[in-house]
Amino acid sequence: MYLGFGRLPKHVTFTTTDPELLPVPSPDYLALHAACAKVAHLSGAAKYIDKVLEDLEEMPVLSEDGSSARLLEDALLHASSRSPVWV
Repeated sequence: MYLGFGRLPKHVTFTTTDPELLPVPSPDYLALHAACAKVAHLSGAAKYIDKVLEDLEEMPVLSEDGSSARLLEDALLHASSRSPVWV
């Protein structure tokens, strides 16, 4: 079922050819992610995050005067949150 033009489906079904090696995502984690995304969107944080990521893609080099330090910090934090943690 689609919500309308340009929108994503309201429901999706995950499938896998190998449940042992490639399990489907946890419904609990998906629900938690959806709740966090909704809070970020409603608080306006999503726009800030999108702007930072857009700025990162458009900036080929860092400025010599240090004015891009905050952008670098955000990039490093974003990259570290996506990196796997090895124990």
